[in-house]
Amino acid sequence: MRDMTMEYENEHFEGVTVTLDGNSYRKCSFKNVELQYSGGPVEMAECGMDHFSFRFGGDLAQGLFTLYQLFGTEGMLQIIRGFTDPDVTGGEIQIKV
Repeated sequence: MRDMTMEYENEHFEGVTVTLDGNSYRKCSFKNVELQYSGGPVEMAECGMDHFSFRFGGDLAQGLFTLYQLFGTEGMLQIIRGFTDPDVTGGEIQIKV
């Protein structure tokens, strides 16, 4: 494991805001949480999610907003699909502008 700020194991998070940056989560569960992420290192293994939302901050938030301005909602969805299911895109993302 990298040098993480906090290491959580077998924890249950419910109805809270969870900062991901710099933390390690192993065998944790998340229910009705807001995951806050600014692009820093994070480690997650064997965790479960049930109803969550994301709040992006810092340079990551600015970069995502810039992509949204350039490509709109459909373009952003194509980019995300390329990361989450590369077989669908054949490993290549093409965005019509």
